[in-house]
Amino acid sequence: MLRRSRPWRALALVSGGLLLAGCAGQPLIDDPTGVALIDRFLAFLANPNVAYLLLVLGLLAVIAEIATPGAVGPGVIGAILLTLSLFGLLQLPTNWLGVLLILVGVVMLLVDITAPGFVLSIGGIIAFLIGSLLLFARPWDGPVSAIVAAPLNPILVIGTTAAVGAFFVLGVAAAFRAQKRPIAAGRETLINQIGVVRRPLEPEGIVHIEGEEWSAVNVTGGSIPAGARVRVVGLDGLRLKVEAAPES
Repeated sequence: MLRRSRPWRALALVSGGLLLAGCAGQPLIDDPTGVALIDRFLAFLANPNVAYLLLVLGLLAVIAEIATPGAVGPGVIGAILLTLSLFGLLQLPTNWLGVLLILVGVVMLLVDITAPGFVLSIGGIIAFLIGSLLLFARPWDGPVSAIVAAPLNPILVIGTTAAVGAFFVLGVAAAFRAQKRPIAAGRETLINQIGVVRRPLEPEGIVHIEGEEWSAVNVTGGSIPAGARVRVVGLDGLRLKVEAAPES
């Protein structure tokens, strides 16, 4: 609360507060507009470790979008994280060669999922690690400059590199394998399933399989009695092609 006996002549915004010129002691009044909170948030984004994490998480979210088509959420989250990371990187002495190496490492890891061997994965992890170490360092400016300009936590860099490698090897690879797996739908799911003969196959009859009864024909042409086990080997319209299955 301001005292009326101490008139003020002007207002000045200082560090998220209002400074009253002309008042004794220059009282600082909290700014109700929230400017100070915004400043703290922007300063948080300009933290090297935070900017680095946002960059990595944004890239992983975009990769998750690519690996799971139709999932809009990861792509949107990734775009937001990358935008916030870009703001932080622009406020810092960023070595863009480090950013490029991180991107190259991620691309190599992604490509290696569909390629045989582990050469690209190893190269991708190495490129990602070197890019992380160079993100805020310029070793060509001399050792002193490199040390001063490299504030990233080394434990964070090593842990993040390991997590990115595991993300690609376990998560993304599994998602791509699921995409390539043929989709079984309808009667095609009955192929290789085991059923039981309800009406003797001579060579045609009825079999019970997957909770339903189907018209079936014995592909060997012989007779199969009721109660015998059969295996589905093909389809003929709405009729199943079966053969005798070995008793378990």
